[in-house]
Amino acid sequence: MLKSVTKDFADKSTLEQFEFEFYCDCCGAVVRTPVIEFVSVFKRKRFLNSDIKKARDIIYAADHDRAFERANIEAMYELNRCEICGAMVCEDCTVYGKNLNGGVCCKKCDESEK
Repeated sequence: MLKSVTKDFADKSTLEQFEFEFYCDCCGAVVRTPVIEFVSVFKRKRFLNSDIKKARDIIYAADHDRAFERANIEAMYELNRCEICGAMVCEDCTVYGKNLNGGVCCKKCDESEK
């Protein structure tokens, strides 16, 4: 599996759709990304022989990786990277401009700099 943009995330995917939640590295606030449907002729079939099941699993794994990569990109639009520690933080945990000449940092780094 690909690496998450945050330290913690949840994969809520099913055979029907891909769904991911990312958590702010500072406060744990949830960032939900759009649900992506698993589009395959195999997803609705209940009784599969072993060869068809293997094919479905291969297609699903590839689509899951692409969906996870897309979800990571979507999460980056909702989060900010702390320029001190590198944590991905929500808007509530972002501090602008005080320590970094106009840059951003997280609340934890801002408090430790005081």
